[in-house]
Amino acid sequence: MIPPYAGPVARLVATGALVALAVAASMTALTQLVLPGPWVRTGVLGIVLVTVTTTTTRGLLEARARRRGVAGDAGSGSALPTLAGALVATWFVLSRYGAPTSAADLIVGPEHVSRVVARLGEAGEIIRSEVAPVPGTLPMALLTVGGTLAVLLLADALAGGLHWHAGVGLPLLALWAPPLVLVGSVPRLVFVVVVAALLLLLTVSPRGGPRTRQREQPPRSVRRAEGLRAVVTTAVAVVVAAGAGLVATASESLPGYAGAWYQTFTTSGDAIQLAEDLDVLGSLTERSSEVVLTYTGPTEGVGPWRTYTTSAFDGRRWQRGDERSGEPFGPDDLLWPEDVDRDALADARAVAVTVGSLRDDQLPVPGEPRRVTVGGTWGYDAVRDEVVGDRTDEGETFDVAVRPRDLDPERLRAAGPGTAVDAYLQVPETDRAADVAALAEEVAGDGPTAYDQAVALQRWLRDPSSFTYSTELPRGGTGDPVWDFLQHRTGYCVQFATTMTMMARTLDIPARLAVGFLPGEVVSESDSGEQATWQVTGQDSHAWPELYFDGVGWVRFEPTPAVQTGAPPTHTTPRDGPAAGQQDQAPEVPEQVPPQERLGQDEVVSQPPVAVPAGGGGGPEGPEPWVWVVGGIVVVAAGVAGGFLLRRRREDRPVDAERAWEQVLAALAKNGVSLPPPTTPRQAPEAIVTAVTRAHGQRPSPEVRDGLQRIADAVERSRYAAPVEEAQDDDLAELAETVASGLAQGRRARRTASSGR
Repeated sequence: MIPPYAGPVARLVATGALVALAVAASMTALTQLVLPGPWVRTGVLGIVLVTVTTTTTRGLLEARARRRGVAGDAGSGSALPTLAGALVATWFVLSRYGAPTSAADLIVGPEHVSRVVARLGEAGEIIRSEVAPVPGTLPMALLTVGGTLAVLLLADALAGGLHWHAGVGLPLLALWAPPLVLVGSVPRLVFVVVVAALLLLLTVSPRGGPRTRQREQPPRSVRRAEGLRAVVTTAVAVVVAAGAGLVATASESLPGYAGAWYQTFTTSGDAIQLAEDLDVLGSLTERSSEVVLTYTGPTEGVGPWRTYTTSAFDGRRWQRGDERSGEPFGPDDLLWPEDVDRDALADARAVAVTVGSLRDDQLPVPGEPRRVTVGGTWGYDAVRDEVVGDRTDEGETFDVAVRPRDLDPERLRAAGPGTAVDAYLQVPETDRAADVAALAEEVAGDGPTAYDQAVALQRWLRDPSSFTYSTELPRGGTGDPVWDFLQHRTGYCVQFATTMTMMARTLDIPARLAVGFLPGEVVSESDSGEQATWQVTGQDSHAWPELYFDGVGWVRFEPTPAVQTGAPPTHTTPRDGPAAGQQDQAPEVPEQVPPQERLGQDEVVSQPPVAVPAGGGGGPEGPEPWVWVVGGIVVVAAGVAGGFLLRRRREDRPVDAERAWEQVLAALAKNGVSLPPPTTPRQAPEAIVTAVTRAHGQRPSPEVRDGLQRIADAVERSRYAAPVEEAQDDDLAELAETVASGLAQGRRARRTASSGR
């Protein structure tokens, strides 16, 4: 792209521009994970500022080195341009993302550093709790822009400082790895632009070609040919990059190939899995519409399909603890954790289930007593009321016979709260725990029975005039997510279910959280109208509280507003008694209904996972897998850059007279010319001219003879002159290159003349 005779300024500008273009294009690949917004423009501005800083500093250093007679690119090999760029990048990040508001501050201080550190922590929480793509909030913008500028500094140091153009792609992997690992692709245009920029970068020579002392340009015909070559090189780079993009696009249609790279990091297929570590602070984004289950049963349905239950809440996250194995069971075994009077159960409702995209080691079952007929190795955990074991697979079928209990309100009032282990009554010790308990008492404390108190809590939380269903959570500031929710009163099923569970516990009602799927939608009915086929998708994922009543067992309540869940369970809407008179009615659905909530689900094809815990551990979370990938790439790139920089500092010392003389002798040896050992530096120029003339049939050019004489004079001065008599040497490196190039041209001319004969 840059002709060989181009000067150092042109080479520096071309190198900096191509590196900046590759980094900026790579940054836009992150829009697969962070929704586009003002942060993209901010990132481009930062890239321009840092590139101008490093390129200008490097150019000034090279100009200074040439004025002092230091050879070649000694100035560009300095670490000073990278340090200057790092200072500008640091100021830019602090001024833009360390300010108290979204407006940038010109002057930065320690308080800006504190805000940046705090926002980086918020970004880490967003990464751990949300699924891509996430909104481009200030913390996420800080993370993406700051990371991009760090990658730019590494790439610029490799290309501009170390002249290792082929290594520029290494730090760019830090920007490509997250979308490749989590989404499985990058935008085609990004691929073409980055590859084209890297190919063109390889054509930019770190040093220009041989130049005469008078800086003469080649003849017009040569310049025209070089210009044409630059155009052809650019076109070829773009064509190659575009062709590679087309090949990648076409290859995705090949069986077993599409997405193969990122599938080594994620599960394959259109898989969905419910996470077992629910964060009450996490907002939600668009979820999968893949079909999870298809089932056929009575038209009245069998209620939600529960996958698992959890009881341990640390104030922010629900955690399941250690994995548990279930007891073997048979088709005739009634799966229910309590001794139940079978004569009091309703007649069995037979349901045939076909698994879709669900991949889980818990089998979804209705929340009422049931018999399950399923192949494979499954067991029943009576403590958690879960069917656990094998992993569900697409197309797998199983049968369920549900026998609902008689959940009459009067029976629940008479039952009272059951006696349960402490885990179902524990409330996290936070600064606002007493406030939560006081509010629960205010809302439901007047209820004469545990049932009436539970109904009062449900009715209060479902009131659309008091609470708002939304998948976007406001930021709280009290450190207690439950109390924050009770202040801003905006959230989705996890917040509503968690809050009712905690408030019920403060009223001494045992409670736990259940996770699974809403009943789904009817897609067809039988001619008789008695049977229907239902489909459950990933958008039906849901959480709800279950409260324990003596002699009855765990009973489902539904505090999430009707706009999301429809009418509450009939057993929670008594028609008489203290809790009667305020039946829930689903409010009119707005034109744009918030998306169905997702409980940490993974969608591998359309929305691959950010992270899904394999099992609740209860301990602190470690970094996400892709964080280790990106961190490793950055560390390796920094190590390589540091090693090359140290090596360059040793190699880029000024070319003294002896080194220049060694280069001349090496060039002579390549041309088949050698000097006898007794030749002194003063005798050498004439001896070399004579030997070259004899070997090539023509005398060297005046420029070569002049260069030989001046290098020989410098050698003589360095060997024999007293220190006080030493003068400033000429640009010996340039002179040595001129001599070597002239000798090579003479040899080629001799060969051309010989072949012409």
